[in-house]
Amino acid sequence: MYSEFATDPKVQMLPEAMQRRLVMLFCMRCGDVTVTLRDDEIAFHLRISDTELAETKALFVAKGFIDSGWNITNWEKRQFASDSSAARTKAYRDRKKNVSVTSHVTKCDALDTDTDTDTEQKKELSAPAPKAERSPAGSRLPADWKPDAELILWAAQNFPTVNAGMEADKFRDFWHGKAGKDGRKSDWPATWRNWIRRAAERTGAPMHAQAAGGGRRAL
Repeated sequence: MYSEFATDPKVQMLPEAMQRRLVMLFCMRCGDVTVTLRDDEIAFHLRISDTELAETKALFVAKGFIDSGWNITNWEKRQFASDSSAARTKAYRDRKKNVSVTSHVTKCDALDTDTDTDTEQKKELSAPAPKAERSPAGSRLPADWKPDAELILWAAQNFPTVNAGMEADKFRDFWHGKAGKDGRKSDWPATWRNWIRRAAERTGAPMHAQAAGGGRRAL
């Protein structure tokens, strides 16, 4: 801010709103912001509409505060020598240029380069997760358990007359009602297969050879 601001007729004859906008331009210029902003971005900084910005710019140009490119006239003359912004403005523009170039190169590298590490990571992500080891003490049947597609297919292929959906409800209710260690199993799929075999025995359904021999006893 320059000291004549308080007594400069060109400034003091302005409405207070315009004086504030002029001070905001000084602040933006001091921060080397106006050199890179478009008109709509300057309007945002001043918190005014595009129409108000056009009126403000026309008035400030007429008063000689700025030129058509938003450059504040006599700016360097009013700054202390140690506060000249020329060097800072150049450094700011150089930084913007370098950031733009670096960003472009980085994006290209990211799109075009597929390193060995990337390939290995993709393989790891696409590889099926190893099955969790079963606890020797077993576990309780999950509250939301239901036979997966593989178990349903096994039941349909080996015991087509057994209603697997109904048996799943019975299976779930039975084991959820079991208390203590009796309600824990180390292999629930095998327990399910034995359940279906027993259901087939109760109904007299024929037992295929595969169903009779596959899986271990879990009940």
